[in-house]
Amino acid sequence: MIKIGMPQLYEYDTIEDNLKLAKKLGLDFIELNLNFGYCRKEMEAKTVSDLLKKYDIEATLHFYDEADMGSYQEVVDAYLVHLERYAALGEGYIHQINMHLIPGPVVTISGVKNYIYEKEYDEYITRLVANFKKAEAICNKHHINMVIENTDNIPAYTTRTYHDLLKNNFRFCYDIGHDHLSYDIVWNLLQDITLPFDEFHVHDARDRKKCHLALGEGTLDVAKFKRLAEKNNAYVVLEVKKSDDLDVSVPKFKEM
Repeated sequence: MIKIGMPQLYEYDTIEDNLKLAKKLGLDFIELNLNFGYCRKEMEAKTVSDLLKKYDIEATLHFYDEADMGSYQEVVDAYLVHLERYAALGEGYIHQINMHLIPGPVVTISGVKNYIYEKEYDEYITRLVANFKKAEAICNKHHINMVIENTDNIPAYTTRTYHDLLKNNFRFCYDIGHDHLSYDIVWNLLQDITLPFDEFHVHDARDRKKCHLALGEGTLDVAKFKRLAEKNNAYVVLEVKKSDDLDVSVPKFKEM
């Protein structure tokens, strides 16, 4: 059975404000977000676990958006230090940590984007797999599952990357709006292979340009992704970014 949750919201200043909304909407969990200072501060103050118990809500955690596990080791090592810190602080109440798959440095030539990781793929994938394994080991040490999320504007070589990540037994988060912006790279890949998804980020999207829209404001067939999430017994974050959009999207999603 899927669990339905909401992201931590920019419009609020405390985790408790988010939990009040989650409770009102009848949600199962909240995805906390390390990009927000108030998330980091409250985790460091060690107040989050008691709040979750108070509202009977579970929690997952979104790691830093820019954390590129395929980058140079000195860069990645700093992110791994932060991961260790917050995985340790979240032990006992964070069920899952979500990390981005980053396209990396881009060189634009005559208006065309060229991806350095594609040109240097062998070195890139070696670093990426090794560092995701380090990240996964940190998460598992603290009894937390790790998932890898597709971002928008993913280049074509991502298909090859997914094959290599799958060979190494990683688990994934499927962001359906990001995939729309990336011309359905992940969806097309799923016609040939099965990826183990433990998390979905669900929001509407349109025109290959806009996502994180409230359900009904875009053109996505959200119901087909809900069926896929149910097949995977996944955590589903309704990843719209305003309380008003959640008020609209939660009942729409539950009725599908």
